[in-house]
Amino acid sequence: MNLFVEPGHPDAGASLLQVMARALAEMGAEVVIAAGDDNLIRARRADDPGYRPFVVVAAGLPNLVHEFAHAIQARRLADDHGFDYGLIPLDLRVAEQRALLWEELACSVLSCAYAPAGGDVDAWFKEQVEIQGVFYGVSEGAEFAALVDATRAAHPGELPATVEAAYRAVAQALRAVGAADAEAEPPQHLTFEALWARYRRRLPASPLASG
Repeated sequence: MNLFVEPGHPDAGASLLQVMARALAEMGAEVVIAAGDDNLIRARRADDPGYRPFVVVAAGLPNLVHEFAHAIQARRLADDHGFDYGLIPLDLRVAEQRALLWEELACSVLSCAYAPAGGDVDAWFKEQVEIQGVFYGVSEGAEFAALVDATRAAHPGELPATVEAAYRAVAQALRAVGAADAEAEPPQHLTFEALWARYRRRLPASPLASG
């Protein structure tokens, strides 16, 4: 088995954890679940458990869903999803760099749909999206939200297509390793639009939005 969960972890018995670990094993990864740990995909180190070439590290099931969605959308495993940190700040006028934003937001939506942290969908969505501003040269919260809104308005079909493609790809990957429908499909099919609308209502106005 490629799943290593710290003793007493609250997600230890989750069936979705087992299924995602099987899918990641097929891709060549061990899975390590430890509360308070980093959330990433990396090449294995000498002291890592198992033998597969990559390790997916996550603090819990919600974080694992996020990392899993990244891997499935990329169709491969790579250190930190193969992200080139030299691109920061990303230029959302460039289609390939804009796609990285859409992928990140899709991962946030799917993680909320499959396994909201602590059962609080809105809080978990907020936590995921508010670490993104630094990649685009803006602050978290209202400034990042205004940037997302402007980019969505300029390219209205791209994000919905990315989210729906991610839902299909994740469900297909889970079914491929024997997941039943109840595991392959999320308990609720959340949309970015609904999550984002609730998130936006809680934010102050942004200087970008008014200027």
